[in-house]
Amino acid sequence: MSKKSLLQFLILVVLIIIFGLCISLLLHRQWKRRLMQYETKGNPQQVEAQEILPVEEEDIELSEEDSGSFFQNEFSKLEELEKDKNWQRDLPLRRRYEKIASLYDGELQRLVSYYGKQIKGTERDNFFAEQSIFLAERSRESKKELSQDKTGVEENIDYLKKYIALTKMRCSTILEKISAESDD
Repeated sequence: MSKKSLLQFLILVVLIIIFGLCISLLLHRQWKRRLMQYETKGNPQQVEAQEILPVEEEDIELSEEDSGSFFQNEFSKLEELEKDKNWQRDLPLRRRYEKIASLYDGELQRLVSYYGKQIKGTERDNFFAEQSIFLAERSRESKKELSQDKTGVEENIDYLKKYIALTKMRCSTILEKISAESDD
């Protein structure tokens, strides 16, 4: 084989590899876009709040001093709602867990916002850094529940159960901090 034909062969191989990489990148982007569309189709944030958990008018009128107990009551109602087997019974199990996860996410956001306003300086900076770490860890820990042995629905439910459990623990931790602040 001459050097010229060897060089042509190598150029052909490189071109085929580059072509294959381009095709795989395009397919990867398309699949990723479709996955994102699938995941957001049933996005829990799109659910109206009034459809999920009715707000009582008397709770809205609570004063600033009662906020710790207000959040504790809301968290307790949320836990009761999660345990209620008849709540949203007509929905598929995965959608029900998605709604519960979105409710806990909303509660966590409210707690973080409230507590963030109560603290100042480096304590506040540390709290928000801790919150960022929690969010990353929650995602990582929840993803550990995914496995190849289960169907997509089972994987999703296990993921959501872990996600909910971690969010509940974080809400409890922040509630303890709020009650400790109000005791001072």
